[in-house]
Amino acid sequence: MRRSPLASLPSSLTLGVFGVLGVIGVIGLSGCPSGSSSAPTVPRPAMNQLPDGPPLITPGESMTYRVQLKGFELAQYQISVGVEAAEVGGKPAIVVQSHAKSVGLANFAVKVDDYFSSWIDVSTGRSLRWLADEYAKNGTDKERTEALLHQRAGDTFPMSFRLNDDAPTPEVQKASLADVWDYNAFLIAMRAWEGSPGSKIAVEVLRSRYLWHIDMTIKAKEKLVTELGELPTLRFDATTYKLDRSGARLPDTDRIFSIWISDDGDRVPLQIISTSDYGDVKMQITDYQPGNGRRFRQ
Repeated sequence: MRRSPLASLPSSLTLGVFGVLGVIGVIGLSGCPSGSSSAPTVPRPAMNQLPDGPPLITPGESMTYRVQLKGFELAQYQISVGVEAAEVGGKPAIVVQSHAKSVGLANFAVKVDDYFSSWIDVSTGRSLRWLADEYAKNGTDKERTEALLHQRAGDTFPMSFRLNDDAPTPEVQKASLADVWDYNAFLIAMRAWEGSPGSKIAVEVLRSRYLWHIDMTIKAKEKLVTELGELPTLRFDATTYKLDRSGARLPDTDRIFSIWISDDGDRVPLQIISTSDYGDVKMQITDYQPGNGRRFRQ
């Protein structure tokens, strides 16, 4: 009988694996270090930027993924686009929510049943508000993180953190780039980014409670076999590191990951792979529903 790798792994690894589910979580923000880290520095300016304009999403659109380690299913991850109009700070918005839930044997190691909600400006595609509701590492306590990106003043914006029913603790995050994204908004913006191999961008993305700097490069066009068939894709490779509240780089937080997005009119994120000390953590699409409304970006 094939033995689950989870049975022989320390709980710290399992928690690290599920860090992949948080935003980028899913995009690899909790993989293994990509190399030795340097002393804390302020991130360099972006060489380019993600596209301006309405987000490339359709009301009612949804994507479902399977998260695996060494062939064993750990979790299901779903991204859903709302169908009702919203507003943040007087700006029209659409709500996009992602949900990570542990399944099978993974539930014996750590409980994951986390929601990440984004309010995205329908005119610019930029993040306006970010809300993360997730279990703490002990699998019992509930944490809530809120970021009010629409209230950014200069290079800072307000955040808050709450544990269970405690009063929220206010925090201030410093940013170094013109735009700050949350994970959902970032992945959606990636759908609209096109360029030749070697094209680069640098972005800052909220993953759960913390801000991460990401340097991303368009790698190549590739074919990818999924449960939806063999599909043409555009592959993106990235390195990332965590930032403290002052915007400085934290040591020993370097990570690497890759994203595959369908190279067609739908531009659907199909696969994300994050490297870890125990093997690749892979999130691959299992279902796609195109929605039933009018796409915001034409």
